Amino acid sequence: MSIIDVIDQLEGLLAGGRRVVFTPNVIVNEEEALELIDRARLELPEELKQAHWTAQERERLIAEAEATAEAIRARAEEEAAALERGVAARCEALVAESEVARRAEERAAAVLADAEASAERVRGEADTYVRNALTTLEQQLSRLVAEIRKGVDSLPGTTSSTETQRSRRR
Repeated sequence: MSIIDVIDQLEGLLAGGRRVVFTPNVIVNEEEALELIDRARLELPEELKQAHWTAQERERLIAEAEATAEAIRARAEEEAAALERGVAARCEALVAESEVARRAEERAAAVLADAEASAERVRGEADTYVRNALTTLEQQLSRLVAEIRKGVDSLPGTTSSTETQRSRRR
C-alpha cells in the first residue's frame, strides 16, 4: 500500500462520515482515522524522513557554529580587554619619566594594535568556519531537495489523480 492509497482511504473516510447539520463538520470513526494516519506515517518515503533529520542536523550545526563563533569572539574580546588593561596599568607606572612614558605609549599602541588584529583574525576565522559549515549544509539540503523532487516527479499520476479526485467532489 502506498502513501497515496492511505490518503485516498482517509479521504474516503471523511467523505463517508456523517455530516453535522448546519455545519461543515463531519463525524468519523476516530480509531479508523488514527489508524490511517499511522499507516501514512509508515509509508512516508525514506528521503522525507532523511530530509527531516537533515533539517534537524542543520539546526544543530548552526547552533553549534554560532556558539563556537560566539565563544571565539568572547575569548578574543576578553584577551583584548586583558591586554588593554595590562597595557594601561603598565603605562601608568611608566608615566613618571617622559622618555620611558613615550616608549611605553608606543609599545602600548603596538600591543593594542596586535590585540585588535588578533581579535579581528579570530573573528574572521569564526565567520569563515560558520560560512563553510552553512555552505556545506546548504549543499546537502539542495541535494536532498533534488532527490525528493525526483522521487515525487517519478510517482505515476501524482498530479493528475489528485486533480481528478477534486473534480469528482465538485
